[in-house]
Amino acid sequence: MNLKTSEAKYESMLVLLFFLAWGFLFLDRQALSMLMPLIIEDIALTNTQIGQVNMWQTIGFALSAPTFAILSDRLGHKKQIIFWATMVTSILALITMFANSYGYLLVVRTLLGASEGVILPIAISMLAAVSRPKKLGRNMGLIYAGSAVIGVTIGPVVVTQLGELFSWRWSFFFVSFPSFVTALLMLKYIKDELSSTAGQQTGSESVSFQQILSVLKNRNILICVLLSICCMGAMWTFNSFIPLYLTQVSLLSVTNMGLVMAMFGLLTIFWQVFIPFSSDKVGRKPAMIGYAFLGVGAPIMLFLYPESWMSLAIYVMIGGVILALNTIYQSIIPVESVPGSVMATANSLIMGTGELIGAISIGVSGVLADAYGLTAVMLVIAVCFTAASIISFTLKETLKGKEKTKENVPLPEVAGGD
Repeated sequence: MNLKTSEAKYESMLVLLFFLAWGFLFLDRQALSMLMPLIIEDIALTNTQIGQVNMWQTIGFALSAPTFAILSDRLGHKKQIIFWATMVTSILALITMFANSYGYLLVVRTLLGASEGVILPIAISMLAAVSRPKKLGRNMGLIYAGSAVIGVTIGPVVVTQLGELFSWRWSFFFVSFPSFVTALLMLKYIKDELSSTAGQQTGSESVSFQQILSVLKNRNILICVLLSICCMGAMWTFNSFIPLYLTQVSLLSVTNMGLVMAMFGLLTIFWQVFIPFSSDKVGRKPAMIGYAFLGVGAPIMLFLYPESWMSLAIYVMIGGVILALNTIYQSIIPVESVPGSVMATANSLIMGTGELIGAISIGVSGVLADAYGLTAVMLVIAVCFTAASIISFTLKETLKGKEKTKENVPLPEVAGGD
């Protein structure tokens, strides 16, 4: 096997590992919401408390992402960091099954969010280091597709069926196991030399704080932070309340809700692949404007006609845009806007800030749901995506004329060729 073939094989293996890691992470994060109709039969929770649990899980995610991304950019050891983050995620998912109070859920899920937040920024930067230039966008799309395939399509059916057959507690036991296996696979197959960011991208010297701070001077990065605040808050609000919405407002049974969400997941896989692909054709900026506006469709229909089959059909057909759009503003635009040596920092800054401030919308939505009914949640989501579409007009296009839109920041260096 020649060097070029070996590098391509390793690149594909990393894509598979990170596809699994992000997919099972997303499944665990979704599982709490999907099982909430069963959990509230066992643990008395208000909509406000449900919102608080999801909000603090998101805050834990938001705080850990930039912290560990900056440490990994400065110090390396990415393999060890991502392995332990995945392992701890598995353990915390497992002990969720012993929850018996609001306080227990709040603490465990906050810690779990913190362990989950470490994984994606480091995975993206490690993959950028080995991806062939023309395969980078495809590779990132495939990693993000893990959330659609595992977390949104397969997960709702499996988790809700297990919850009905056994109990919601045993569902968390089964959810925790795949992340444990994925962590062991990372330990075995990720090469140790890729644990050091600096060695590959900037020589033997570590990335300086000045280089990291330079990320804050990039216009697109700052705009993507604003987009993340709107979109991530709306996305996690959507994920947190849609199972309750479908069972309590749209009046579906728990198992039928799982089936509807599984169909939604199948279409989300399409959007997860099609959105990055189409942005290669029309440009990143037009894609963000158009798809953010399209993301308004599902929540506004569910708000106006919650029991209509037409609203459910629109939710299934285009609701996946809400989950799939983050590939562009979290990864593709940052990759085309900053050096590869600070890619993890840029990605985590966008993700972390968006989740931290966007988490407020989850808490606010829970309070609004108690005050005005669950339909108010859908209005919050629609407003957030409308704002994102408007903000996207201020982006600088990165697909064409890159040397004129990077603010003199070099492109990330990637290993391998075509």
